[in-house]
Amino acid sequence: MTRISLLEDQKAIFTTQKVELENKRGDIYVREQQAISDALLPFFTGFSPYAYIEVSRSSVYFKADHPDYSYKKELFNLYLKENWKFDGESKKSYTGIDLSYYTTSTKGVDEWELRRLRMLGDLAEIVLNHQQEILDTINNIVIPFKAEYDSVYTQMNLVGKEIRELDEKILTIKKNQIIFDLINEGIKFNRGVHIQMKHNYTPHISSIKLIDISKSGKKATAIFEWNHGGQSSREENVNVNSITNQVLEYVNNIVKKE
Repeated sequence: MTRISLLEDQKAIFTTQKVELENKRGDIYVREQQAISDALLPFFTGFSPYAYIEVSRSSVYFKADHPDYSYKKELFNLYLKENWKFDGESKKSYTGIDLSYYTTSTKGVDEWELRRLRMLGDLAEIVLNHQQEILDTINNIVIPFKAEYDSVYTQMNLVGKEIRELDEKILTIKKNQIIFDLINEGIKFNRGVHIQMKHNYTPHISSIKLIDISKSGKKATAIFEWNHGGQSSREENVNVNSITNQVLEYVNNIVKKE
């Protein structure tokens, strides 16, 4: 087994761990949302037989059937103001409640709009009388979930770091192998590829080899065959790193040595 294979096997293990952690994070989110919903809905019990209430992580949406629409039309919404600097010490993930609603004027007896205005007043009274109680309830719920999130994110950062380091090692090995092949026997492709030799010169080639490497290793002369006709050409002072990176992009098209 090659060194690259060993590194890729290690990466596969960490990638599996990453997926498991992402699933765990998703599970925390679902459980947190359900806990918030269960805690918020009692504040609006018996609110109105006409209203449909939907709760998300930091919002409460109020909708109602409308005779002119096939969908439930928005009545108004509540938004919990999140404390983005919450560090666990303040014990407050949410610091306020915003009531969002649209204004309009009624022409005659618009039953739907008049009922909406009546419900808006009821909601305003709930917010006025129970804002702090709502915030305290939600903050007490989200604190333990935040601890779970922090634990998962710490693990995800560690796993992500391992994957990035393995990717860098694999890339370095692949690049070194390509440079070695370019300088020694050259590289052949199973189909024509475009390799940019200079900023305004990108021939369509079937093989390439580097010779006359500079002392710094940054420049070389490229010997290549055109994909059509098989004629050989050369280009001096090409950038070795640029050529290497381009060949790496066609790694699946390189003819394997027997």
